[in-house]
Amino acid sequence: MLWKKLGSVKAYLFIAIYWVANAVVNLPDCLGIQANDIQNKLILLYNLFDTPLALLIFYFSATGIKKKIIFYLLCFIIIFEPVLVVWMGHNFNSSTIIIAVGGLLALFFSFSGLAEYFQKIEHSPLEKTMGFVYAGFIFDYGISVVTFFFNYLTYHKDSLAANIFLYYLSLILAITLTSVGLWKHARPEWRRA
Repeated sequence: MLWKKLGSVKAYLFIAIYWVANAVVNLPDCLGIQANDIQNKLILLYNLFDTPLALLIFYFSATGIKKKIIFYLLCFIIIFEPVLVVWMGHNFNSSTIIIAVGGLLALFFSFSGLAEYFQKIEHSPLEKTMGFVYAGFIFDYGISVVTFFFNYLTYHKDSLAANIFLYYLSLILAITLTSVGLWKHARPEWRRA
């Protein structure tokens, strides 16, 4: 029933898929379960789908020329990631590049989406919801840039706890913003009364 309601607006459906996938990957770590080989492979696999899922969210909420640009970027990412994995192997080195490219794309479209949102006075329910989603993605991917720098480029075991704390704090803020947007603006009219 919920999937049917979410499926009526494809952006909402992909927002749900994005956050469920994110939760599945991060749940063992949140529960204090030590990372094993299966979890590490799951993280690597999730990193391949993170950017395409985010781009699908942006694609289904965009209009006009921006929608075409996102479509071409999505096609590029779908080709780029497997080529990189074949070239470098499916490991944390290739994942580092995939995360960097994807994070920058997601941040760019989040900021541009918020900029477009603030330029208009009247908004549809989708635009209102997406305003919250864009803000959530800015927390998620913005902090990911910081943790990416300290975890992948200049790794120090001393800063690991602070990086993990910042990462999960940004996830909580992002999920809260996204949930508020979906709850306030994506509900059917009969539930708003």
